[in-house]
Formats: sequence, structure tokens, C-alpha cells
Amino acid sequence: MKVELIIPAQDNDGSDNSAIITAAIKDMCQLYGGATVYDAAGYWINDNGHLYEDAVKVLVSAATKPDEAKAELTKLARDILDATDQEAVFVSVGGDAEIIE
Repeated sequence: MKVELIIPAQDNDGSDNSAIITAAIKDMCQLYGGATVYDAAGYWINDNGHLYEDAVKVLVSAATKPDEAKAELTKLARDILDATDQEAVFVSVGGDAEIIE
């Protein structure tokens, strides 16, 4: 089953997230045997209705055990939140998406 993690290329304070993205890629390779990474654009609307666009990296892997994959990916997302100035991280396991805050 497909697992996904989306990480903004830059933090909310404008700093580069390259080292965090590289660490997450290594983690996904260790957890799932590999990862595919591609550039994308992420959009969100704040409470005032302003549309924002962020350059993001989408990390994709395949897992065979859904419950373990969800726990592993959620932990990885929380580690990313701890290391960055992000308010939330998007994860998806088998098409079941969740925003980790």
C-alpha cells in the first residue's frame, strides 16, 4: 500500500528544510525499503481567506502492514514538527489521509 509524506521545502520562517527532508527520505528508505520523491506545490487558506502556496517535497513509499505504517509515519511526522516551524504535516497511508498537528 502507498504511504505519503509531504514536507514544505522551506519552513514557516523561510529557512531551508533540505536537511530535514533528506533525513525523512533516509527514514522512509529504512522503514519501507525505498522512497520516490518529487516536487509539488501545496496550497492552503488562512483564517482571513488568503490563499498561500508552498513548494513541497512529496515522499512516497510502499508498506505492507497498514497499522504499523500509520504509526511509523505519524511518528516521523511528529519528529518533523519538532524539528521545524511547521504547524502541520500531511501523511497518507493507503489513501487514508491525515493532518498531523
